[in-house]
Amino acid sequence: MKKLSIYITVLLAASLTACNEDFNEGVASPQSYGQEEAAGKITFTATGVDPINLGDVEEESVAVAVFTAPAVEEEASLSYKMKLDNKVTLSVNSDGHVITKDLQDAVAQIYGIRPVERTMKAVLTAYVASGKTVYAAPAEEFELKVTPEAPVIESAYYINGSLTWEQDVAFGNTSGDPYANPVFITTVPAVITDKAGAQDAYFLIKSNSGKSLGAADADNDALEGNLVLSETAKPIKISGGDYKSVKISINMLEGTYKIEKITDAPYLWIPGNHQGWAPSQAPTLFNPEGNKAHWGMSELNGGFKFTAQPYWPDGSDDGGTDYGYDYFTTKEGMTNDGGNLSLPQGIYYMVVNLDDKYVSATEISSMDIIGTAAGGWESGKELTYDATEKCWTVNTEMTAGEFKLRVNSTWDSGISFGGTLDAPTPFSSDNIVMDASGNYTIKFYLNSRLVLIKE
Repeated sequence: MKKLSIYITVLLAASLTACNEDFNEGVASPQSYGQEEAAGKITFTATGVDPINLGDVEEESVAVAVFTAPAVEEEASLSYKMKLDNKVTLSVNSDGHVITKDLQDAVAQIYGIRPVERTMKAVLTAYVASGKTVYAAPAEEFELKVTPEAPVIESAYYINGSLTWEQDVAFGNTSGDPYANPVFITTVPAVITDKAGAQDAYFLIKSNSGKSLGAADADNDALEGNLVLSETAKPIKISGGDYKSVKISINMLEGTYKIEKITDAPYLWIPGNHQGWAPSQAPTLFNPEGNKAHWGMSELNGGFKFTAQPYWPDGSDDGGTDYGYDYFTTKEGMTNDGGNLSLPQGIYYMVVNLDDKYVSATEISSMDIIGTAAGGWESGKELTYDATEKCWTVNTEMTAGEFKLRVNSTWDSGISFGGTLDAPTPFSSDNIVMDASGNYTIKFYLNSRLVLIKE
């Protein structure tokens, strides 16, 4: 073979571009190279393959290109490399295959691991090694479409089981894109029915699509572990003890859970005619840290009381406290029902200040969402109440921006929820920040959990 006038040395080394997505931390970095010069007298062509879904690939290597090896002298050797989006370079074998893991890592390095199809510009280069010299012959650029393998992280997860009295309780998340933050968190009261303390409890995690996640082994009460996605997944156990609340975190990228037992319970329980007068299973009002009042929303229907613990007082010094009509000196709109507070059937936003002996209730007839993320601050988008799920809901387009949720769909109510996506509160002057545009089903629950399910 004649000597070629254009050549490059074999010393090709450069580092990858930095990853700008936190969930790629720890991903092995494929090699990256600087721009190559083409050898002028080697003819080399290559074409792409059909779109690749790495979630469906079980083999250790996968085809990324179709080509015929260029003609070279007998003593020369051939190798191939493919550059993706001019950022990452992978080794390609003579059959046009790359190592599957390397391709996965390359896509993750460029785009992150969200399992959506990525269209990349690919340039395959043949390298001819003759003696101590290596010549490069790049083929024409082609498109390579790859969907990375990754856990399918849904937009909403719920806890269910004896811990929540078989009721679905939503987890909170700080992002509209669960791939930007795959950690979901919820805090619920422990299972307490008397002053003896928290009882053993069990829970499963349900995804929005109905899948169940739990533990591999029954009666494993470890405070952290791996989640199992299976029809045979076992409920996760929380052993009883001297604690009052339970904080559960799940990382759906890593497939793990973590349980924290909390000695404090900043709640008031609302047993009454609306739920069978059972304090342990009653809705609660929440007391934010540093605030004198408890607040929350609840369905009510006639008589009710407040209890400072999830059981009725037993008459002893440490047997608990309840609060009825006679305890409060200020009772806005409420009547006396045999010593109980009473309100007509409806949904109410409530504020209770035990120090000032004050209680108020605002009936909620509607709820809307308003702000730049929901079309502007001029008019809101109405939500519909779902009595089964006990939430207000709407399906709508959202854009990156800010918003609030307004009680009775007006500022005149004086009650609007701001703060953060994972913890909306009526005491916050901050707007909730929406960080990902798209079509969402929005659910705002009576316990103030806000869930955004991206379509």
